[in-house]
Amino acid sequence: MDEKELTSLEKKETETKFSSRKEKVFQWLKDNRNLILLSILVFAFAIRMYYFFMTTSQPLWWDEAEYMLKAKNIAFGTPDTGWWYGRPILFPVISALFLKIGLGEIGLRFLWVLLSVANVFLVYYVAKSLFNKRVGLISAAIISVSYIDLFYTFRLLVNLPEIFFVLLAYSFFVKYEFNKGSNKFVWAIIPILLIGALIRFTIGIALIILLIYLLITKGIKLFKEKNWYISFLLGVLCFLPYGIYSWIKYGSPLYVILSVLVGSTGQRSAIDTPFKIFMDYVKYLPAYTHWVLFIFFIVGLVFILFNLIFLFDLLKKDDTIKRNLFLILALVIPLIYFGFFVNHFEDRYLSMALPIMFILIAKGLDLFYEQIKKYSHYTLAMIIILGILLFGVYNMAIHSNAIIKDKINSYEDLRNVGLWIKENSSPNDAIVSAGMPEITYYSERSTFKHADNLSDQMALIKEKNAKYIILTNWERSPDWTYQFFSNQSEFTPVYQSVNQNGQQTYAIVFSAIN
Repeated sequence: MDEKELTSLEKKETETKFSSRKEKVFQWLKDNRNLILLSILVFAFAIRMYYFFMTTSQPLWWDEAEYMLKAKNIAFGTPDTGWWYGRPILFPVISALFLKIGLGEIGLRFLWVLLSVANVFLVYYVAKSLFNKRVGLISAAIISVSYIDLFYTFRLLVNLPEIFFVLLAYSFFVKYEFNKGSNKFVWAIIPILLIGALIRFTIGIALIILLIYLLITKGIKLFKEKNWYISFLLGVLCFLPYGIYSWIKYGSPLYVILSVLVGSTGQRSAIDTPFKIFMDYVKYLPAYTHWVLFIFFIVGLVFILFNLIFLFDLLKKDDTIKRNLFLILALVIPLIYFGFFVNHFEDRYLSMALPIMFILIAKGLDLFYEQIKKYSHYTLAMIIILGILLFGVYNMAIHSNAIIKDKINSYEDLRNVGLWIKENSSPNDAIVSAGMPEITYYSERSTFKHADNLSDQMALIKEKNAKYIILTNWERSPDWTYQFFSNQSEFTPVYQSVNQNGQQTYAIVFSAIN
């Protein structure tokens, strides 16, 4: 065969492959449910881009500033005062790369948009694999407007990637466990979760969920499955660079993780008992969605629990019961951990369990649909379910919109004074402020918290060569500072940022040179 014939044959093979793929796409689009999924994804992307352009310049909060000041420190060598060693390091490393190549905050925010849209698809995929496409589509529609997913898409925090990594691992798991997927799906699960844990440690909870599930369903047979050993070894390889870093810096590959796990249970207030915090999460569950949809969460949850409890003896034979067990574990274990083992309540902490909540809502609606269909035409059943879903989703979208817009200008005063200080100081100058992460990030100057009294504050100013002192009500300073600075003449105010956003917010810069 000469060169021309070979080229012609290769061209025909390429055309055949292209034609085959095009035919698969057309066949996929012929399914109305796939068109609905595509519409949900387009809507999810569009609404996120709308808020993306609205929030690209919003100021950073405390936690955001911590991650980003460390990123600046890695990329440019600026100070890292305000960084807590107990935070995972991977997000600052990724952010440093974005800063170094010039993509900055905007590049990271757009990456978060892409991850958020991916979450919508992954929820669909997990729900579809566990039940059916209808449950998947309903779940995707709900998460597309969830305030937790939407709001934190536009905050440079690690809750959004937490949802992504957990859902990605769950997608591989349900594909393998319930849909006879390739062994390679198992190989990817532990590496995905361990890489994710280097962005947010609590992603490791998903490993506990899967381990408990596997021990219950397989028992000792689990330890004979080589695929999980391969997954574990690949996970260790992914974790190894961080383990070496931690060993060099702290003397142990798990030092920070263990410190955080121990520390998160301490420093509770007298009234914040573990049971109270657990009940705070339980009572808050309706706020994650809309009351109409929450009713169907209860329906779905009761149905799943009823089947799991009364048919538990069929667990090892019936995949339906196994699916129910997986869902309950994925919902309840994060609730138990954050309720009983973390010392305070925050709505975002339960992020990894919310997709499961939305799947249970979808299951409840699907059960209702099946009941209506028994006694009327399926079109009427579909109209009723669609009406309930759209009503709930619309109200969730309104709630998300209000929260996002309300918080856009929060911490603006700290950003303003930080940028002013950057322009009116030298790199060797230091700052005294309660808002250490925010001021360090925006001013690129070393920042130290206020001392407990005036004499110690004067010693701190001298020791650290502090040029400015910041008084703000965004981050609480010791009470004595507000009393002292409101009636003194030793420190001259040189800049202030004051806003009226329902209540007065301020950040005032005092010169400490004298």
